[in-house]
Amino acid sequence: MTRDRRWLHSTLLAATVVAVLTAGCGGTPQARPAPTPAPSVAADTESPAEPSPAGTATDAATTTPSSAPEPGSMQTPGRTSGELSRRDFPRPQALGGQWRYAVDSGDAEEGYVGNGTPALARSPREIVQTAVPFGCPRPARMPLPEHALEVDYTAGGTAVIAIRSQFADGATARAFFAGRRDDLHGCVGRGGGAVGPLVTDVQPLGPGALLNGRTQRSDPWMELAVLDGDSVVLLASQNRAGRPPLDPATAPRLAAAFRAR
Repeated sequence: MTRDRRWLHSTLLAATVVAVLTAGCGGTPQARPAPTPAPSVAADTESPAEPSPAGTATDAATTTPSSAPEPGSMQTPGRTSGELSRRDFPRPQALGGQWRYAVDSGDAEEGYVGNGTPALARSPREIVQTAVPFGCPRPARMPLPEHALEVDYTAGGTAVIAIRSQFADGATARAFFAGRRDDLHGCVGRGGGAVGPLVTDVQPLGPGALLNGRTQRSDPWMELAVLDGDSVVLLASQNRAGRPPLDPATAPRLAAAFRAR
């Protein structure tokens, strides 16, 4: 799910790849799932969609045809991506009483801009780049999505970034989910110095759902991956393991909510 600021991170997954270098401290470069957003709470209303040109891609080495800004671009992202819109995400009240939409206005220093709504088109290439922390080995293949859309939330004041990636078909979505899972397993405990382990643990939550901790010592995020037909949802919450809003107790319910569209 998984956010440099433009994802996984984002624009969670917003919008540019952020690496923390710990040279001289024995550390390893890492990409945050997203820079710490300073979101404003948005009303729980739908915004008019902006059309986005469609495109197809099947592998990270393929040229990315996307209406979303590429990492580092200051282009304003669209509110939709392909056929994906905010309607493909649960409304806050379906997630819990403290959940709200959030609007990230962007950050010039981080190299991304917002669009004034909770929904932002994301670069498919960026999804693959940031799905696993920088510094982790990546032997598994992760196919490139055709489209990706981010929706920002807060849950009791905690930033939560959700990205739905649409693939060519269910088999391609399963390949991405499995490749990311295998790469995360291979990275558990890697890292060191001030950064700490890049991936702290990987917990399967039944078929097609996976929970993991990311850079818990230095920049704590919990990530939930949900396989949903021909799409994969990556949900990243800026919290420590075992704490709300994303933990082993809440993750199965959240996974079900993101599949109910």
